[in-house]
Amino acid sequence: MILPEADYKKVMESMPVVCIDCLVQNDQGEFLLVKRNNEPLKNEFWLPGGRLFKHERLHDAVQRKMREELGIDVRVVRNLGFFEEFFDKTAQNAAGGFHAISFLYLVKPLGSEIQLDRQSSDWGWFRELPERLREYPSLSLGDFL
Repeated sequence: MILPEADYKKVMESMPVVCIDCLVQNDQGEFLLVKRNNEPLKNEFWLPGGRLFKHERLHDAVQRKMREELGIDVRVVRNLGFFEEFFDKTAQNAAGGFHAISFLYLVKPLGSEIQLDRQSSDWGWFRELPERLREYPSLSLGDFL
């Protein structure tokens, strides 16, 4: 279920938001990152992903977000753990900022025709992960660093 923007803002101001993020890796070992249009991390390259809906299984959210944000289907390889972030800025100007708890999934793309949604302005394949992602001890990123 998609919340109206005003209700989502109230949720962000009241509690953490559960998200999924995807480490999309191609056969050359590169990672697909998207350049964000909105806060948090506006104009930065980051992982595609987003919030989990009530009654939505994590793997279903992975598939939904990859179709919505990238226009592709993916094969889920494995869960790489979780991380949490705190942001002062949000697109909704939420009082008190934003607390996100994200489950990170390694996925392989099943297609190559990337079609970005309105949340991102650019994308690319990168050899290195964003530095802020490499800082989380709760993630199993040893194979990718």
